[in-house]
Amino acid sequence: MDSADKREFFRLNDKIHIAYQLVTKIDLEQGQAADFFTSDPNFHLLQDIYELEMESVEILRTLTDSNRQLGSFLHNLNQRIELLTLGLRNINDEEDASVNIETQISEGGISFLAEELINNGELMALKLLFQPSMLGLTCFAKVRYCRLVDEDNKYKIGAQFINLDYTTQKLLSRHIIRTQSEERRKRLRESNFV
Repeated sequence: MDSADKREFFRLNDKIHIAYQLVTKIDLEQGQAADFFTSDPNFHLLQDIYELEMESVEILRTLTDSNRQLGSFLHNLNQRIELLTLGLRNINDEEDASVNIETQISEGGISFLAEELINNGELMALKLLFQPSMLGLTCFAKVRYCRLVDEDNKYKIGAQFINLDYTTQKLLSRHIIRTQSEERRKRLRESNFV
């Protein structure tokens, strides 16, 4: 195994709209990753909605245990909010962001396919929109490796997140845990039908 491929965190395959911009060390020190993207105001609204939803999950679970009817009502309300959230997903800069099917993400970094070769050590601002949760995050990363992939002359980039703020780190962690749980439940349902 290449030392660039070694990771301290669990890796998760995910579907993510990815846009990136190369930045300098000065950009990294003086700016925020969001400064490098023109984004729809809905992008940040979706992040706020996702954060509130994550905070309410445990409360809903506790309420459902003590009062099933109230829990059902609040679950229904939550589903309606999720549908409204999907309606907000109009991405203004869609030409810069494509759904990257071959994405792996962890709390420490991300790997994805790109059209261009980027040198190891380069700094980048990333804009990530997770599917289907519609969680949007911006952050900085440092390129650990960039390799040509045989198919379609694309490059696989591995980048380590740097300078993550507490909120971004928390949302990323919760997204990974939630996605793992959903995958586990899906596998259990499928194994019960076999």
